[in-house]
Amino acid sequence: MNRRRLTAFLPVFVSLLLALVSGVVLFNGLIISNLVSFIINTGLDQQRAQLIAALIMTAGAALLGGAGGRRKVGAMLGAGSMFSFGYLTAFIQSELQPFRDPGGILEPLNSGALLYTAGEMVALALLSAFVGAAVGKALGEVVLDPPYWLLRLTWQRYGPVRVRKIMQRNEAMASAHATHTPSVKELFGSWLGTLIMLSLILFASGSSEFFIYAPDNGLHTPPLLHTKSGPVHGTIVQDEVVSPALNMQKRSFLVYLPPSYNTVQGREKRYPTLYLLHGSPGGERDWFSAGKADQSADTLIALNKMPEVILILPDGNGRAGTTSEWGNSFDHRQNMETFVALDLVRYVDQKYRTIAQAAYRGIGGLSMGGFGAMNIAVHHADVFGFVISLGGYYRAEGSIWGENAAYLRENSPLDVLPTNKGAWKLHMYIGVATKDQPYYSDSKQFVQELDRLHIPYHLDIQSGFHSWIVWQTQLYNAFLWLHWERRQLARTMV
Repeated sequence: MNRRRLTAFLPVFVSLLLALVSGVVLFNGLIISNLVSFIINTGLDQQRAQLIAALIMTAGAALLGGAGGRRKVGAMLGAGSMFSFGYLTAFIQSELQPFRDPGGILEPLNSGALLYTAGEMVALALLSAFVGAAVGKALGEVVLDPPYWLLRLTWQRYGPVRVRKIMQRNEAMASAHATHTPSVKELFGSWLGTLIMLSLILFASGSSEFFIYAPDNGLHTPPLLHTKSGPVHGTIVQDEVVSPALNMQKRSFLVYLPPSYNTVQGREKRYPTLYLLHGSPGGERDWFSAGKADQSADTLIALNKMPEVILILPDGNGRAGTTSEWGNSFDHRQNMETFVALDLVRYVDQKYRTIAQAAYRGIGGLSMGGFGAMNIAVHHADVFGFVISLGGYYRAEGSIWGENAAYLRENSPLDVLPTNKGAWKLHMYIGVATKDQPYYSDSKQFVQELDRLHIPYHLDIQSGFHSWIVWQTQLYNAFLWLHWERRQLARTMV
């Protein structure tokens, strides 16, 4: 009985040991750092690249463990342990360090969110390990079994008599085990394994934000700031507008109303407006969920470092299978630029207490939204007086422009600005990150063009990647840069 148990446990132990050894090798600094660098070069930031690389290494360790020992459970446990030691521990330690907003104010850690995030990461790692172990086991059967059985048959025929008898007895035991009816205990274990896998899938289903935004998104709470009247925070509401430019589609958008908007003191007041465009892939909530636009506005308003402002976050997703580029498509079946600059602005000015002047209206965005903000502002300098482009590009790209070279130039700020002197009055804020290619080079080329044309601008260069941590800082800085006329704001009443 003890020998049978040992025989059954040995492959599990071999799988576990092989996965651990493989994990030590794969999580080696040089190997994983090279993989992280490769992933970063595809356009991701360091945080997401590190998580993806760790999951790949976990799957690789489980594959080797499954191939050598043929037991998925052992391979999963070994690979999952290496994920915890090789990535998760360092991630938790980094999040336990004091974290401050771009202005240096401490943001408290949400311990519950960190614990839940760690659980989601473990679930992801075990699912990755399961895939790797399953592939490894199948690979072992195809690649390793033929030479193994050839060697075994040779040994059985020509090896010592005593060894041959032991091998024959072990084969008889294995054959009996393979044909016996499963016991209640074995059935229970099988159903338990199924339940565990379903639980892992369910638990990991909410982890998409790790890859859309960043693994640490939402782990720290906003600073607690008070004024004489108490805590200061704005209100976020959802709205929608029917857009003639988009063939009478209903387009949803989010609105940040500043702290005084719904108060007795503020009911006669009007406010400047800033439109914030998301990137691709993305959605209307991105600037709140990952960009902390509302949090930064709350903080700076409470500190009296920026006037109160209304923020508008529209949805710029277009036809399936292509990015909208926040532009008017070549066939004019999707006029996203007109939707923003005319339909949305008109609706917002009619419904909310805005200052309906270009001098008190700005537009900004990141990546595709950075391009869209600059393209729209250059075309509509009579609508927007301020433009914020973060991690953007300045020549039209994508299929929505068609094959018309002239239309591509019409929607490329680099090509439009030299002849469109009406746009030279725009107040421009350009944000770039040193390790964000090709956007860093695109932005440097654009500011060189602005220098040549003697168009003033503000350049914000941060150390980092194409990531939300950079855009959070740059938007915070851009809020400080926005120079609405305070005297005019003070006397602007209904």
